[in-house]
Amino acid sequence: MRHAAAVALVMLCSLPALAARREGTCEVRVMGGLQLAFSGKGGTQSATSDHWLSPEEMRVIYEKIHSRMKADPKKAQAAAAKLAAKGTMSGPLSIHCISAGGIQSASLSILSGQNTKESVPFKPGAYPLVTLDQKPGELPVALRLKGVNYMLTVPGVLVLTRFDGRGVAGTFKFTARTHSSANKKDVTERTIRVEGSFDLPCPMKSRVCS
Repeated sequence: MRHAAAVALVMLCSLPALAARREGTCEVRVMGGLQLAFSGKGGTQSATSDHWLSPEEMRVIYEKIHSRMKADPKKAQAAAAKLAAKGTMSGPLSIHCISAGGIQSASLSILSGQNTKESVPFKPGAYPLVTLDQKPGELPVALRLKGVNYMLTVPGVLVLTRFDGRGVAGTFKFTARTHSSANKKDVTERTIRVEGSFDLPCPMKSRVCS
């Protein structure tokens, strides 16, 4: 876990400088057994996508990562070229909406899961949202509200109305319940409905982002 965290930190520090553009926002509404609403802002961790980096930019970032981890220069270059050719770093798309109170207060993440740039292409589209056992074409969701974890009861839906060099925008909807195995035993069981929207710019300067 420590190694993975170190790699993630180095990757974040190696990303291209932030672009001077609008911040963006996300909105989440929770109904049913629990009622609340929260919003989050854009930034380096609000949305990530391999689509927003060219293969050359990926190669440069991987070289920086290997060099900071004190890898052999020749091996670092070879590994960087191989990974960049695959076009894989953070996954084709992930979206994070975190309330002003922080992750413990309220947060929702739509993650890349088992997807590649082929299964989640760089264009508008609709995708099933799931919790576990996701397969290509499905995107897993992590939801935490007031310190309690939730899981989807049936597949929800994510609709991307825009996904290009400017950023990503869309809506999502799903039903969830208290995740019994990921919470303390005395947590109250609840079933909730969740809806929301987001409009987040590409958070970096790259050849792809505008």
